[in-house]
Amino acid sequence: MIEGTALFPALCSAVAIGGGVAILALSLAAKVADWGETRMLWPVTGAARRIAGPGPVTTVEGLVVGAALVPALPVALRLGTIGLLYAAYAPIALRLRGRRCACFGGWLPTRFTAGHAAVCAGVAVLAAGGLLDTRSGRWLASVEAATGIVLAALGMLATLAVAKLRRHASARGARRAVDHIVIFTTEDCGFCAALEAQRGRFEAMTDRPVEFRRADSDDDVRAAGGTFPAAVPYGADGRPVDAAAHGLAGIRDLLHRSASAKARVPA
Repeated sequence: MIEGTALFPALCSAVAIGGGVAILALSLAAKVADWGETRMLWPVTGAARRIAGPGPVTTVEGLVVGAALVPALPVALRLGTIGLLYAAYAPIALRLRGRRCACFGGWLPTRFTAGHAAVCAGVAVLAAGGLLDTRSGRWLASVEAATGIVLAALGMLATLAVAKLRRHASARGARRAVDHIVIFTTEDCGFCAALEAQRGRFEAMTDRPVEFRRADSDDDVRAAGGTFPAAVPYGADGRPVDAAAHGLAGIRDLLHRSASAKARVPA
C-alpha cells in the first residue's frame, strides 16, 4: 500500500516513466523503421547536426529507454534522466516551432508547435514530482517502463493497420479518378530541392501527368497542407481527389498508387 502522502509522487513517477518511455519508444521505432526519410525530414541543419542530428538524438533516446528498463538502477536516476531529456526538448520545440518535425520519422509528418513543447514540459514536471518520493521500487519502475513500450508498440501497429486499410480502400477509386498530380515545393526547402533533382525518376512512377509547382500563393500552401514537399492528386474537374501526400516516401506511394496496373513501376 502506498501512503497518502506518497501517492502523488508515486503517480507522477508512474506517468513519467510509463508515458515518457512510451513516447520515446514510439519515436525510436518510427525513426529507425524509415531511417532514410528521417534523415531527409530532420529539421536541424549545418554544424549543429553533428550534435543534434538524427543519429545522436536517436542514440540518446535509446539509452534513456534502455536505462528505464534496468531494475538495478535507482528510480531517481531513471526519473532524472527522463526529466532532463524532456526538459531539453521543450525549449527546442519552441525554437523550431513551424519547422518540419522528424520526431516520428516520416510516419507521422507534422510541424513543431507549442503543443509539442507543452507535452515535453509536462513530462519533465511529472518526473520532478516523482523525485519527491521514489519508494515505489525499482522493479515496479521497470514494469511501468515495459508497459509503456508495449503500449507504444500496440499503438503504432494499430495506427499503421488503419492507415494501410484506408490506402487499400481508396486505391482503386483513386487510380480511376486521378487526372493529374501536382507536386508542391518551396524555395527554402532542402528536401524539395532533392526531390526536384530526381524529377524524371518521380515522373516515371506513374502514367498520369505530373506537374512541379512552387507554392508561392496562399492557395498553393493550403492545397499542400502547409507542409513541403507535398503531392496532391487532382481529378479532371481540377479538384483534389485525395489528401496531400508529404515526404519522399509518401509522394512515391501516391505516384505508384495512381498509376494504372500496366504502367506501374517499382517505387
